[in-house]
Amino acid sequence: MKLFIKNFAIILLVLSLWIVPVIISAQTVLIWDNDNNSDFLDPEGAGNVGCEYGLQHALTANGIIYTTVSALPTDLSGYDVVFVTLGIYCVG
Repeated sequence: MKLFIKNFAIILLVLSLWIVPVIISAQTVLIWDNDNNSDFLDPEGAGNVGCEYGLQHALTANGIIYTTVSALPTDLSGYDVVFVTLGIYCVG
């Protein structure tokens, strides 16, 4: 189990070192809110928020301008990065 956690941490570090520069250098970011209006109670007190809330909060905190849409545009060539929220699936 410890080996799995260590390998997972290494993979996560490598991915973050690869994707963070891409996001920081991005000029146009799109968040496609495709979560069928899924929401959850924010533990930090923002009430019920959509799945896109965390992405929006992180991008805003880092000074990155983004656009959030609920319908995927037919032409994505104007965007450097596209985030897709797919919602929350709860078995119970």
